[in-house]
Amino acid sequence: MTKTALYRYALLGVLATGLMTSCQDKDENITEEPVADQTFSEEFDNLAAAEGRGWIFANKSDEVPTGIEKGWITTGAVPPQSGSGFLLSTYEASEGDVINAWAVSPEITVQNGDKVSFYTFSINDYVDPLDIYPDRLQLRLTTKPGDDMLSDDPTSVGAFTINLVDVNPLLIGSEAGYPSRWTKFEATISGLNKPVKGRVAFRYFVSDLAANGYGIGIDKLEYTSVNH
Repeated sequence: MTKTALYRYALLGVLATGLMTSCQDKDENITEEPVADQTFSEEFDNLAAAEGRGWIFANKSDEVPTGIEKGWITTGAVPPQSGSGFLLSTYEASEGDVINAWAVSPEITVQNGDKVSFYTFSINDYVDPLDIYPDRLQLRLTTKPGDDMLSDDPTSVGAFTINLVDVNPLLIGSEAGYPSRWTKFEATISGLNKPVKGRVAFRYFVSDLAANGYGIGIDKLEYTSVNH
């Protein structure tokens, strides 16, 4: 091999090394935009006011009675945990075998470390063991942006495939299952690859309604961003 050829090979090697170093430097300098603080709270004092803030209420039960299409009301019939009212859904949300009533938050950017808390109670008083309906509530998360979130199938979770909290999944008919007093539940979001647009949602879900569903209240949801 001539000295000229050796020189050319050496020059190509230097150029390739420089190009790789330049690309690495560029990759290292690429950073994601910081996520703005997504912290918010909802007292559920008034259904229409919550809808004005971006909440969606939908009744996807198997047989929805006329006038109960949203599946929820706000009321102050019993003392709320805070504020002047709370969110309520009962067995009257379905005339079939399944309640599947949703309360969906506004769209936000969710990321690992974000925390969600809320208060809930069952309207069971557990005094008469022969008249107890266990009830069940889920707090679920979707990481798919947009409005196409819920299915008309009464047993489907739609786009809300991540279960953050499950209150009384075994349908225990006592205080050990679903508390009859305002009780706080909370969860921390984890397992995401990066911050994404999404929503959290309450799902009042009861199968075999005649035996398992009575009614629940929800109050004071707090979403606290990790960078709050």
